[in-house]
Amino acid sequence: MSNKKLILGIAAGAAALAVVAVVLKRKGYLDGVIEKAEGFGEEIADKYQSVKETARKKYDEVLQKGGEIADKIKSSPDGQAVKETADKVVDAATA
Repeated sequence: MSNKKLILGIAAGAAALAVVAVVLKRKGYLDGVIEKAEGFGEEIADKYQSVKETARKKYDEVLQKGGEIADKIKSSPDGQAVKETADKVVDAATA
């Protein structure tokens, strides 16, 4: 198949789809589809916002809990030993 025939076939297919779209639009068949698509888009946006808020709350909870644990370690008698061990672990992990 030559490139010319391929391009002609693609153009014919695009033209046929355009004609079908115009006919469906004039008959009103696409109106319901567009409304459903908009509703679906809004629903996805709402779910995304909900997941985002939940993740933010969990992040804040973990951050607060980490702070509480750090405060306990600092105030414990073995806090310095724990800090030195943690520093060694961090150094080994970043090396």
